[in-house]
Amino acid sequence: MGAFEVCVLGHLREVKDPFRAAAASRLLRPESRVEVVQVGGALSEEMGDQARAEAASNPRYRWVGEQPRWKAVRILARSRLLVLTSVMEGGANAVCEALACSVPVLSSRISGSIGLLGEAYPGYFPVGDTEALAKLMGRAERDLDFYARLKAWCRGLKPLVDPVREQRAWEGLLKELEGEC
Repeated sequence: MGAFEVCVLGHLREVKDPFRAAAASRLLRPESRVEVVQVGGALSEEMGDQARAEAASNPRYRWVGEQPRWKAVRILARSRLLVLTSVMEGGANAVCEALACSVPVLSSRISGSIGLLGEAYPGYFPVGDTEALAKLMGRAERDLDFYARLKAWCRGLKPLVDPVREQRAWEGLLKELEGEC
């Protein structure tokens, strides 16, 4: 059986806690098929060095660097999960992209993700909690019912990121604003 690919999507910067998923992958059972693929440019030389060192020492981690949007979305779409490890964030574009691609999400419990995924979403872990993330990653890989629940929840949210719906909402807002002028 092939890898259980987990995507981390975003530039490498402190607020994203970019190496949390890589650290969590080190805690997984030896038989785990999880492979973390990190997409995003290093915004400092130190972050780039850290990503290269992690890739060299962790067989479950691969850093592919900055990619064109189409390629990043292709990597996300083939993944089994998106992992968002941010310390804080508004509504993350990566979560919206995952919803559009019907890819379930594991996210740090931050207000931006709660606003997108809902308070009761079962795929949250506490900010900075490597062990909790590792447990969720392992559970998503092994527990088919849990994975199906994550997938169904995210599939149910897909209409929120439908481009036609978004365009109509913008048009409605602009018409409303025109009426106020």
